[in-house]
This record gives sequence, structure tokens and C-alpha cells, in this order.
Amino acid sequence: MENIAIGVRNLKKHYDINRGMFKGKAILRAVDDISFELYRGETLGIVGESGCGKSTTGKMILKIEEPSSGEIVYKGKDIKDFYKKELKDYRKNIQIVFQDPYSSLNPRWRICDIIAEPIKLNTKLGSRKLENKVLELMKKVGLNEESYLRYPHQFSGGQRQRIGLARAIALNPEIIICDEPVSALDVSIQAQVINLLMELQRGLKLTYIFISHDLGVVRYISDRVIVMYMGKIVEIGTSKNLFNNPKHPYTIALLDSIPDINISEKKERMLLEGDIPTPINPPSGCRFRSRCVYAKKECKQVDMKLVEIEDGHKTACPFFM
Repeated sequence: MENIAIGVRNLKKHYDINRGMFKGKAILRAVDDISFELYRGETLGIVGESGCGKSTTGKMILKIEEPSSGEIVYKGKDIKDFYKKELKDYRKNIQIVFQDPYSSLNPRWRICDIIAEPIKLNTKLGSRKLENKVLELMKKVGLNEESYLRYPHQFSGGQRQRIGLARAIALNPEIIICDEPVSALDVSIQAQVINLLMELQRGLKLTYIFISHDLGVVRYISDRVIVMYMGKIVEIGTSKNLFNNPKHPYTIALLDSIPDINISEKKERMLLEGDIPTPINPPSGCRFRSRCVYAKKECKQVDMKLVEIEDGHKTACPFFM
């Protein structure tokens, strides 16, 4: 238990949707009863198609969104029960790096002010010490001190994401949620930012939740991986086990979608059939069954639960064990 940074228990996020005067209200199940642990010092990847609930999960952990039900346990206590001091400490200890480096920075602020803002709000450093702290943070993320007084529009996308990283580590957090942090960047710049994230993790003993749809990046950076589909976790395991020995048809289909430059070895790929169903009216039983080439009669009748098939490797499909 001491090694668990955050424990998520039966977490749900449902939204009431007004479908119009004649159709009435409906419930959108963005996240629907998920449980997992985040271990200290690890990078936990969360992958899945757009709309699967991965970013909503991150927002609930950040307390930007309130869960409909379930628990997010930090240091033995559900974060919904935190009061002022506990909540302030929690928000200092868990930070985020946003997807879009262009819209996540205030264009009217100089980067010295952007990086200094969380420090000003949470400490009483004098102006000289504050300036030194900002310069130290800039150095850690690979920005030179000549950039101190510049504005965001004077930087490239990769440099802006470094500014976001400097801001995220300003208060020495324990956990950083990286929500698609490299998806808006060129491939060569992606590699630089990923390597910087790993370097910072080693030096500052950080724990990451890495949300992405890019399986190649997730495989490179993650220790463990969660695969989500329509608000549910369908598979979870170490990066090695999940990528080398996937046990859910959806995971296999995602892996088969990765482009392969080795044209000399052609293999049959699993293709996803049809469109993603609406989370307002998901299929009964296994939610993936409507697109699964291996679907059986039982898949329609039973809501498949995660089952551990080996140490730390769980799947929600009993037919691939």
C-alpha cells in the first residue's frame, strides 16, 4: 500500500444530456466503473480511441471534474473529502501538462511570469529568489536564460511545451498528468520532449499518468498501460506484456493499426468493424462486441469484468486467456 500514489475505485462520470423537447434527457457514460492503482515512480499509460474516457479520468484525478461516484484515494483518503489545506496540498502535489502548447499559455504574459505564477501563489519567495528559481526551472527543461522576458508567440511548439513542463514542476509535485503532451508536435520534437520527460522523472522522482492515442509513444515511455474503450478498462498490464502478448481483441486491433514499415513481412491484421457506438446507448454486455470479429452469444448477455491472467495482467475478454 505504501507504494500506491493514487488508488482509483469504481470511478464513474456520467453526464445528463438534454436531447431536445421530444427526446427528453439521457445519460452519457463517459467513465463507467473503473478501478486501478498508480504506483510511485512509474509511468502509467492510458490509451484508447477519442471519447473512451481517458482525459475525463485525468480531469477527475486532478479534481477539475467531480466524479459521479467512486473514490480517488490519495494518502489513505478520498480526495472528495479534502478540506482547504488538504486540497491545497493535493493540488500542489499533482500537476498537468496540457495537450496544446499554443492555447495552454497566456499569450499576454512573459514566460518568466507564467512559470513564476504557481510559485507566487504558494510561497513567499522574494523577487531575487523567485527570479533565480524561474531561471533554474528554465535550465532544467532546456530553455536558455535569454528567453526569460519573451512571450509565448516567440517560441516554437516544442519550446512552449517545455515552458508548460517548467510550470508543472515549479512546486516539486509528486505526480504529473500528461494529457496528450506531444500529439501537436512534429515527430523529431516529440522525441525530444519524451526524453526530457523521462530525464525529469529520474531526476525529480516523478510519477506520471501519460494519456495518449499514440501507441508507439506509450510503448516507449510507459511502465504499465491501461486500455480503455467506451468508459471501461478492457485490459491492463505491463508495457512489455500488453504489447507483446495482448489478451483483448480491442487491444489487438489497436496494435494492428500501428503502421509497419517492414513490407517484406505481411501479416493479417484485425480491423475494427463499424463505428464506435454512442456512450448514451452503449451495447449490452461487452461494449466492444458490436465491432469484434470474435464476438459470441455470451458477449451480448454478460458485462465482462477484468480478470487477472498473470501477475498484474488483466483482461475483460475470457475468450483470449
